[in-house]
Amino acid sequence: MIAIASKRQLFIDRRLIDHSENVTLSVNRAAKIGALALGTEVSGGMVSVVAHGDTYYLYTRTEHRDGLAVHTSRDGLQWQTPAPDAFGQGRALPLPGVNAGSVFIDPREKAYPFKGLFDIRQAGPWGLDPAFYGDTAPTQETRATARGGLFLFRSADGFRWELVPGLPVPFLCDTQNQVLFDPRIGRYVAYLRAFPTLGGAQHGRRCVARVEVNDLYQMPWPHTPNPRNQAPAGHDYPYLHDELPIVMAADAEDPATTDLYNPALTIYPWAQDAYLAFPSLFRRWDGIACHGRDYRGKMNNSGLFETHLAVSGDGTTFCRYRQPYLSSGLVSDREGLKGDLDCGMIMWGVGMVRAGEVLYQYYFGTRRVHGATPEIVERGMKGSSVFAVRQRLDGFVSADADHRGGELLTKPFVFQGDRLLLNVECSGLGEVWVEIQDAEGRALAAQAMDQAVSIDRNGTGQEVWWRSGPQVSHLAGEPVRLRFRMRSAKLFAFEFAKGAEGK
Repeated sequence: MIAIASKRQLFIDRRLIDHSENVTLSVNRAAKIGALALGTEVSGGMVSVVAHGDTYYLYTRTEHRDGLAVHTSRDGLQWQTPAPDAFGQGRALPLPGVNAGSVFIDPREKAYPFKGLFDIRQAGPWGLDPAFYGDTAPTQETRATARGGLFLFRSADGFRWELVPGLPVPFLCDTQNQVLFDPRIGRYVAYLRAFPTLGGAQHGRRCVARVEVNDLYQMPWPHTPNPRNQAPAGHDYPYLHDELPIVMAADAEDPATTDLYNPALTIYPWAQDAYLAFPSLFRRWDGIACHGRDYRGKMNNSGLFETHLAVSGDGTTFCRYRQPYLSSGLVSDREGLKGDLDCGMIMWGVGMVRAGEVLYQYYFGTRRVHGATPEIVERGMKGSSVFAVRQRLDGFVSADADHRGGELLTKPFVFQGDRLLLNVECSGLGEVWVEIQDAEGRALAAQAMDQAVSIDRNGTGQEVWWRSGPQVSHLAGEPVRLRFRMRSAKLFAFEFAKGAEGK
């Protein structure tokens, strides 16, 4: 029996749905707000946002990839950049020398609530020997390349950071790796870049592996060594192959040259068991002959990203929706060199901000594509920023019925509370009615469909009524089902609340 207590339930997948007729689950795209005024130049993604106290902290990679900057906000839209003296003596950035990764809030350690998982490209700021950590040899973009390994960092205030001794991830995992605390299982979970090179279904393709960790300070984190997996030339550690289970990857329904680049996963705190990932699907232009039309196929390791929504109830098994969660900007020329500031590559950030009934999410956008050469950048494929988007509370996926009407029946569950609230969108012609049934599917007399009072408005907490009123406390603790009858409506979520009047 499913126990939901008084926690909000999202219709992000079919786990609560027993049966439906003429009702479809639809992804609701985020609405663009625009580029943020941050006061610093950004490059190459690696955006993460966390909340601590009444302040939001946004971390972004600097233009020359010499570290991560931080910006603060009280509303998620207006951001300020602290003066360098906030970061400690001799530091212009809070996280100098780090490159790829993300920040999270650790609820288990009050002294150091800010944690981050990063690779290191400049060893000096952290007192490490460049011969062993970081590569001082510049690439064609005049920056050091990571030799491998992910390192744990911590901070008391989000500004002054320190390196935690040890190496938690002894693998070459470039891109936006992340670690977070999962309250459902009471453990830390890391989602890491894997790049299998020894065969298998994901051979030569970027994908995402997962590891559970009891203690972040016990290093290295658990994995099963594979002695056949050796470090590539110029690096100290190998790519992840099969040392950890793969939980997100491209599959046969994707184009053959597609990689799943990064997870951008959030454990949604305002509902029960809702894991929301916004992976970047990278379609490589390998082997494309453009016959002079544009630059496809002329650049190594190049191509475009598309952000999808992948959902899960446990953070392990994901259902990925196969349409963009956000549209890229418009190009203004045939070659794709010029256009909107986000007309090229889009890479989703980790985390989100809640402002009442609205959510803000963030992404890195640029006119560049992955792997653009310096010559093409100089011709116009340049410029980048961090952008904000708006999403309705719980609004990622909805159960939709069109003008013909439809029905949805849930599986049996047990709840706590005295009123039923819906997050629902009805326009002028839309309505929703709710029936409560027992576990066997028999309508309860006072909450039968012919007793239901319709909802015909748009709200995140619309109170459900029957002719006898909204009270359902007498049903708390008993197995019940919900039967929804809908027309021209979008149903996002429901919850049973105590005492609070809906809105």
